[in-house]
Amino acid sequence: MKTLTVREAAVELRCSAATVYALCSARKLRHQRVGVGRGKILVPADAVDEYLAKGTVKSTEAHPASLLRSAT
Repeated sequence: MKTLTVREAAVELRCSAATVYALCSARKLRHQRVGVGRGKILVPADAVDEYLAKGTVKSTEAHPASLLRSAT
Protein backbone atom coordinates (compact mmCIF):
# COMPACT_ATOMS: atom_id res chain seq x y z
CA MET A 1 0.00 0.00 0.00
CA LYS A 2 1.42 3.37 -1.02
CA THR A 3 1.45 6.06 1.66
CA LEU A 4 1.83 9.79 1.22
CA THR A 5 3.46 12.36 3.46
CA VAL A 6 1.36 15.33 4.54
CA ARG A 7 2.92 17.49 1.83
CA GLU A 8 2.31 14.84 -0.85
CA ALA A 9 -1.31 14.44 0.30
CA ALA A 10 -1.71 18.22 0.15
CA VAL A 11 -0.54 18.22 -3.47
CA GLU A 12 -3.02 15.43 -4.32
CA LEU A 13 -5.86 17.31 -2.60
CA ARG A 14 -4.72 20.66 -4.04
CA CYS A 15 -4.68 22.27 -0.59
CA SER A 16 -2.14 23.30 2.03
CA ALA A 17 -0.30 21.03 4.42
CA ALA A 18 -2.10 22.86 7.25
CA THR A 19 -5.42 21.76 5.78
CA VAL A 20 -4.26 18.13 5.68
CA TYR A 21 -3.19 18.39 9.34
CA ALA A 22 -6.62 19.85 10.19
CA LEU A 23 -8.42 17.05 8.29
CA CYS A 24 -6.39 14.45 10.16
CA SER A 25 -7.04 16.16 13.49
CA ALA A 26 -10.78 16.25 12.77
CA ARG A 27 -10.60 12.56 11.75
CA LYS A 28 -11.99 13.36 8.31
CA LEU A 29 -8.97 11.99 6.47
CA ARG A 30 -7.81 8.47 7.27
CA HIS A 31 -4.17 8.43 8.33
CA GLN A 32 -1.63 6.69 10.53
CA ARG A 33 1.09 7.93 12.82
CA VAL A 34 4.50 6.28 12.72
CA GLY A 35 7.29 6.88 15.18
CA VAL A 36 7.82 7.97 18.76
CA GLY A 37 5.70 10.63 20.46
CA ARG A 38 3.28 12.27 18.06
CA GLY A 39 5.16 10.62 15.21
CA LYS A 40 4.99 11.28 11.51
CA ILE A 41 1.62 11.33 9.74
CA LEU A 42 1.28 9.08 6.72
CA VAL A 43 -1.84 9.09 4.55
CA PRO A 44 -2.73 5.98 2.52
CA ALA A 45 -3.13 6.95 -1.14
CA ASP A 46 -6.61 5.41 -1.27
CA ALA A 47 -7.65 7.58 1.72
CA VAL A 48 -7.28 10.65 -0.49
CA ASP A 49 -9.62 9.08 -3.06
CA GLU A 50 -12.11 8.17 -0.30
CA TYR A 51 -12.08 11.72 1.05
CA LEU A 52 -12.64 13.23 -2.38
CA ALA A 53 -15.46 10.77 -3.12
CA LYS A 54 -17.23 11.68 0.14
CA GLY A 55 -17.07 15.35 -0.76
CA THR A 56 -18.48 14.94 -4.26
CA VAL A 57 -21.85 16.61 -4.66
CA LYS A 58 -24.11 15.11 -7.28
CA SER A 59 -26.17 17.45 -9.37
CA THR A 60 -29.96 17.17 -9.19
CA GLU A 61 -30.35 18.97 -12.50
CA ALA A 62 -30.90 16.98 -15.67
CA HIS A 63 -28.16 16.98 -18.27
CA PRO A 64 -28.94 19.53 -21.05
CA ALA A 65 -28.88 16.80 -23.71
CA SER A 66 -31.61 14.85 -21.89
CA LEU A 67 -33.76 18.00 -21.80
CA LEU A 68 -33.57 18.27 -25.59
CA ARG A 69 -34.68 14.66 -26.04
CA SER A 70 -37.71 15.05 -23.75
CA ALA A 71 -38.84 18.27 -25.50
CA THR A 72 -39.19 16.59 -28.90
